[in-house]
Amino acid sequence: MTTSERATPAPTLRQQWTVGDATIVSVVEAETAHIPPEFFFPGVDSAAMKEQPWLVPDFVDEHGNITLRVQAIVIDQPGRRVLVDPCVGNDKVRMLPFWNQQSFPFMENFAAAGFDAESIDLVVHTHLHADHVGWDTHLLDGAWVPTFTSARHLYTEAELEFCRQADETSGEGVYGDSVAPIVAAGLADIVDGNTDLGDGLRLESTPGHTPGHVSLWLESGGETALITGDFVHHPAQCGQPSWLEVGDQDAKMAEATRRRMLARAAELDALFVGTHFPTHPAGRITRDGSAWRFVPVT
Repeated sequence: MTTSERATPAPTLRQQWTVGDATIVSVVEAETAHIPPEFFFPGVDSAAMKEQPWLVPDFVDEHGNITLRVQAIVIDQPGRRVLVDPCVGNDKVRMLPFWNQQSFPFMENFAAAGFDAESIDLVVHTHLHADHVGWDTHLLDGAWVPTFTSARHLYTEAELEFCRQADETSGEGVYGDSVAPIVAAGLADIVDGNTDLGDGLRLESTPGHTPGHVSLWLESGGETALITGDFVHHPAQCGQPSWLEVGDQDAKMAEATRRRMLARAAELDALFVGTHFPTHPAGRITRDGSAWRFVPVT
């Protein structure tokens, strides 16, 4: 895939998993296959990918190229509906051509999965990169306005500052078009990176990819799930946790976080939901020698 190509809009698809009294649902914005791995993982080529044959065919094709997904996760609990990382969004000016001024059918997929914007009570952001905040706002009469108007939107202070600085240095405008309108509407809450959200939901600080990055744990009915965010991008990093992703702000810290969280997920036998994992994004983490393996569930 070259930078001139666009992501492929995904067909309407509902994948869901039950954790105690909660249901976790994937709502897909786009899934792109046949990506040369070095585009996202510097120094990693297709031959290195093929050294983990368990990745083929769900996560890596026969040539060693990878598939990645952009998706939001909805957690349906009794009395509360939580949306995690609402994707890229439409009409946003972005540096990456496959995210720039798109017309994704995400809200149609969202409705097909049984949800509407007004039913969302809480929006959780693992971090504030462009592909995790986009649908927080939409363009209406030339202005960016909140989409999930009944929801509180959670941010860490470190992540807000990182996003504001990124706007200043890159000029991309993620804070301006996807965060500032939420703040202006009085829908934003600043929380600590380690925060109990109640009803079995808990944020855990997972820095490295960005300074204020968090992941989300769910405990219900004696079962546990983990929504990763971007401390891991692809199942291949379970087997090679030292592989950095091109967007990692602090590569050494990102690797340490990845190892810590993979070990913890394996210890707890948690349902592991990879935010960018394609095809079968939920599974279990098992030990594989000195590293780990992702075993998908369907």
